[in-house]
Amino acid sequence: MSIKVSRVSPRASRRDAANRVFTVATAARGQVMVLICVSLIAIMGMIAVVTDFGFMQEQRNLMQTAADSAAMAGSEELNYGDEVTAAKADAATNGYTNGAASVTVAVNNPPSMGPNTANTEYVEAIVSKAEPTYFLRLLGVSTMTVSARAVAYEGNGPNCIYVMDPSASGAMSSNGNVDVQSSCGLLVDSSSSTGMTVNGNVTIAAPTIGVVGNYSKNGNVTLTPTPKTGVIAASDPLAYLQEPTVGSCAHTSFSLNGNNGSSGSPYQLYAGTYCGGISVNGNSWLHFNAGTYVLAGGGMLINGNSTMTGTGITFYNTTGLGAYGAITLNGNSQANFSAPTSGSLAGILFFQDRSIPSTGAASTINGNSSSTFDGALYFPTTQVTFNGNSSANGYSIVVADKLVINGNAAIGNNYSSLADGSPIKGAVLAE
Repeated sequence: MSIKVSRVSPRASRRDAANRVFTVATAARGQVMVLICVSLIAIMGMIAVVTDFGFMQEQRNLMQTAADSAAMAGSEELNYGDEVTAAKADAATNGYTNGAASVTVAVNNPPSMGPNTANTEYVEAIVSKAEPTYFLRLLGVSTMTVSARAVAYEGNGPNCIYVMDPSASGAMSSNGNVDVQSSCGLLVDSSSSTGMTVNGNVTIAAPTIGVVGNYSKNGNVTLTPTPKTGVIAASDPLAYLQEPTVGSCAHTSFSLNGNNGSSGSPYQLYAGTYCGGISVNGNSWLHFNAGTYVLAGGGMLINGNSTMTGTGITFYNTTGLGAYGAITLNGNSQANFSAPTSGSLAGILFFQDRSIPSTGAASTINGNSSSTFDGALYFPTTQVTFNGNSSANGYSIVVADKLVINGNAAIGNNYSSLADGSPIKGAVLAE
């Protein structure tokens, strides 16, 4: 038996191996191309999603700004009952008008959700809009609804010194040896290039100092921080207050001369309408019992080394028997006054009739180093000169058409004694 052995040439063997390698490589390249195509589609999809969602996030950021501002605007109008109108108007100024271009602005008082749903002191603003997509529409998604929500309430305002004259040079001025240490901000509405003037050896420190126009300083002056100019003017922060009723005369041209206390006790005054005002001369010791003192003409004049005390009091200065008269505390008087802690006049110590023109008599409030004035000095249309100490441990507020500060003043912002906090409110974001 014979066996035939066939030989495969080395060249053929190498050719077959090469063909097999080529076939495998070709198949592998085909699979890679498929994977690349699939990956490109996935990457394009991811880019589309990221691009559209990035756009949506940008729109949401704009809406959040509008919602924050709307909620704050609404909370500032709670005292006037038009919080919804105010909030929607504010949202419109930020480019989101309710009912236009698929925009919805919902304003709720109290909020519709969250931890403050039962609290009518909070205002909620929800801004939403259907935004068009770009790449996602290839996947059948043509719009996405984007929304933002904010909740705000009225807290203690950041400022406690307001100078309201819109154009006067030196609307606020300090001269001589002056040291003002304030725990709350100072705002001057005057648009004058010298709306605030400071001369002499003057130090004024506050959390913020703002001037609508500009300021000038001469001498050894330290202002902390450097005043910010070009700020937005503020409206009267106490415009919401209702003026007290002027009743029939309880006293007419009330006057005291000398020490009218007896048996080591101060002379007692009681709330009511003082037609012709109050005049005190000499070394008098007075105590004002709680309530509202209506000065119907004549104002209040305190001369000499008088000592005055009063808790829970408000002086309302208007016209009546005679022309409008200033509040004038002269001499080395010591006054320890505090405003009511609750009620419609909570936190209001002096209240000037708003109908008095800017030419009305300017008031001067002096006190020695032991004097305290816990409450608002509210003279919205006339000038006030404030000399002497206030209360660093309590609170003081000054709202005046023009303000002169000469001497030392420590102005606190401790409103813990007031049931509703500072009478000057500021919007605070809560959610």
